[in-house]
Amino acid sequence: MAPEGNNIVCRHGRVWLAGQPLEADIRAWADAGVKLVVNSRTPEEIAQLPFDHAAEVTACGMKYVEMPIGGPYGANPIHTAELAHLLETEPGNVVLHCRTGTRSAHLYAAHLLATGQAGSNPFETMGWPGPADPSMVRALIPANSA
Repeated sequence: MAPEGNNIVCRHGRVWLAGQPLEADIRAWADAGVKLVVNSRTPEEIAQLPFDHAAEVTACGMKYVEMPIGGPYGANPIHTAELAHLLETEPGNVVLHCRTGTRSAHLYAAHLLATGQAGSNPFETMGWPGPADPSMVRALIPANSA
């Protein structure tokens, strides 16, 4: 179960979508059974944080993966394929996050569509309450997907 007050915007099974965490949020995620944290912020954004995000995640015993979306990194469909592999191979709860959760929600929406786990509206499937850009989702879907 996701702890309260830790920037979790929505939950879909073992996948939680979140905004930028504080150090205390990262520790709460670990205590709640999160095993993998996927950060969709760009390296430029990460460099502006007041703490070493990757070090904090790994110090709490979780795996840390960066899949930058936005700015010069655009919407890379390779991230969707990487996410599918991680979700198949990594046990436990997973947090996908960026600044507000929106980019991460789009990455997860592309995953749901690419793997046939959503109908026509993946945002509705996952319970996402925020903005939705179908063109970004399409850009994130790998060419060899359904």
